[in-house]
Amino acid sequence: MIENPYVAADSLSVEELTLPPDDFLAGEPEGAAFCKAFQAAGIAEFDCRYLAIFRGGQRVAVVPYFLHEFCVNTMLPDGVLKNCLSWVKFRIACVGHPSSDFGMIDGEISEAVLALVNTTLQKKASLVAYKDFAENLPLHGFVKARGLPVCVLNIHGDYYSGLDRRRRKDFRKKLQAASSLRVEEYSALSEHLLAQVYQLYLNTLTQAPMRFETLTPRYFKEIAGLGKFHLYFEGERLIGFLQMLTVGNKANLKYMGMDYQRNRPYFLYFVMCLRALEACLRAGCTRLELGVMSYQVKRLMGCEQIETSVYYRHNNPLINWLLGKFKFLLEPSVKGLQ
Repeated sequence: MIENPYVAADSLSVEELTLPPDDFLAGEPEGAAFCKAFQAAGIAEFDCRYLAIFRGGQRVAVVPYFLHEFCVNTMLPDGVLKNCLSWVKFRIACVGHPSSDFGMIDGEISEAVLALVNTTLQKKASLVAYKDFAENLPLHGFVKARGLPVCVLNIHGDYYSGLDRRRRKDFRKKLQAASSLRVEEYSALSEHLLAQVYQLYLNTLTQAPMRFETLTPRYFKEIAGLGKFHLYFEGERLIGFLQMLTVGNKANLKYMGMDYQRNRPYFLYFVMCLRALEACLRAGCTRLELGVMSYQVKRLMGCEQIETSVYYRHNNPLINWLLGKFKFLLEPSVKGLQ
């Protein structure tokens, strides 16, 4: 569905879409099908939309963005400062996707394209942002803040043979501790399993030092068929799950949840990550994105931490100047996310 066309003087034009084109980010796990499922899940915090950019009638880019009431304390850990700043909020138009660890634009990322995007978005919100992009976006007048590093594992050949002896021994020990667990894979969840999975998801959400999106139970229905759920059972009791999206040779570990009382006896979090890696090996994937946080575990697995940046610009020059002076409030405290 297309709404409200805008035209730029330099022959670039933009059309606003409520859903992404079917070929949006083709070849990426978080492409059109994932974005449509996320929107259908009824996650009220975010109004996701897309800008299709044209030059001379030919589409050159599709830019995802979302509207959101952004609180400046979002990236701060729980504590006094976070509580004191809970009232400072802005309506934000943010380029990227609320659920994606990397900001992605499908197509041309030029100064002219981004200038048209910014002109369009500043009519919708006082604060325009770009979430978790590379450090070198051609954006003028924006405050650049540090984002959360994303853990990516590039898989070459036989993963385990590339580990040193100490780590192989440690990984075998952890896998052995969890050998009594039953692992089942599902493309879709029954109502009974969905309720249990959602409770495990909420367990992990409440433990997280930072929280941005909160999924609905409907998300786990809408995403059916787009990836795999790996479910971990202790006898008949579900104690852990993870969701993986796989396209071609790329895989993303999207969401996890577990019973934290059963984590330590089974090294459950670590084992779920290792089993996700093994699923990638079976599927022939060469790149596994494991997301943010829990960096110590992911470093042990050999992940690379890819730095990201978040860009902000407020319509009010004074507020924009203040954002620059106090940008540390917008940056995550990586300490405590290890």
